[in-house]
Amino acid sequence: MQNKRVWLLSVILLALICFIVVSQYLKITYTVKSRAFFIPSSEFSLVRTIDGNLISSFKDNIRGVVKSYGVTEFQRGDVVQFILNPVLSIKKYVAKGDTIGWIVSNEEQRNLIQLKGELQIMKAEMEFYTTGQKPEDIQTATEQLQLAKEQLDIQKKLLARSAQLYRDSIIPLQEYEIQLNSFKVKEIEVGVANARFLSVTTGEKVERARLVAAKIANLESQIKQVSDRLAYFTFTTPMSGMIMLQRDNQSGDNVIGIADTSHWVGVIPIQLREKNYIHLADTITCNSIKGNITGIDNSVKIIDRRQSFYVTGIWPYHSNILPGTMAEVEINCGEVSVMEYLTRLFKPSNGIP
Repeated sequence: MQNKRVWLLSVILLALICFIVVSQYLKITYTVKSRAFFIPSSEFSLVRTIDGNLISSFKDNIRGVVKSYGVTEFQRGDVVQFILNPVLSIKKYVAKGDTIGWIVSNEEQRNLIQLKGELQIMKAEMEFYTTGQKPEDIQTATEQLQLAKEQLDIQKKLLARSAQLYRDSIIPLQEYEIQLNSFKVKEIEVGVANARFLSVTTGEKVERARLVAAKIANLESQIKQVSDRLAYFTFTTPMSGMIMLQRDNQSGDNVIGIADTSHWVGVIPIQLREKNYIHLADTITCNSIKGNITGIDNSVKIIDRRQSFYVTGIWPYHSNILPGTMAEVEINCGEVSVMEYLTRLFKPSNGIP
C-alpha cells in the first residue's frame, strides 16, 4: 500500500514536471475582452446656443483632439437669420468644402454699405485735390447733384410708407430693412454727387490731400474687417462625410452634424493589470471585423470600481457599425507560453476595495 502511494506521487510529480517543461514551449494566443464605444474618425458640428450664437467644432477622434473651434457672436439689436443650405435636405453625404449655410446680418450689411459710401466720397474729394478744377463740368455736376437729391426724396417717401406698413403688420421686417438700406444708398449717392460738385466749384486746397488719403486708408481697413467678418458668415464643411441626425445637445440646438465615415473609431476601457500586454497595432476583432490599436492613454480612470485606462482602435468603414454603438471586442495580444498565460489569467485584480 505504501509503495502504491509512493508510485502515485512519483507519477504526479513527473506529470507536473512534464507540464512545466512543456508549458514553457507550448504557445497559445492571449486575448483581452472588453466593450468598445464606436464614434466616427472625425466629426464636425454646428450648434446654436441658448443666447443665439453659433458654435462650430471640428474634432479628430483618432487623436482625441479638437482641430478647430469657432464662436460666431452677434451684436445686440442686430437682426440675424441663419439659412441652412436647402440642398442638404435631400443629401445624405457631403463633400469637403460644401456650403452648409449662411448668416444674414442686416446690421453688418448696412455697416458695409455705409463704409463703402464714405469711401466713394473720400475718393471723389481726392480726385479734386489731385486733378484740380474743371469749370466745363460745373453744369454736369449740378445736374447730377439735383438728380441725386430728387431720388433721395423719393426713397425717403417710400421708406416712410414702408415704415407705416411694417407698423401695421402688413409687410415683414425684411422688406422694411430693404427699403431702409436703399435709403442709405441714396444718401451716399447724394454725398458723392455733392463732393463732385464741390470739386469743380471750390478753390484748391492741396494741403488737405494727405488728410483725405489717411481717411481713405482707414475706411479701406474698416471695409476689409467687415468683409472678413461677413466671409465667416458662410459655413462650409472641413471634410467629406455623412450627415448625422442628432436629437439632443445640452449646450443648445443642433444645426447640423457631419461624420467622417471613412473609418470608425472605438474607445475601449481596459483594466490596468493588462497594461503591459497591450501594444500599438495589436489586432482588435468586433463581430469578425478586424481593426488595430492606434492609441493608448497614459492616464488611469476608475471604471466599475477598477483601475482602468482607455485604448483607441480604428476600423475600416462597415455598415454594421453606427455612431454611438457599443459592442464586444477582443484584442489579440500575441502568443504566449501556457505558463505565462496562466500567470496573466490569475494575476490579482487591481480593484478599489
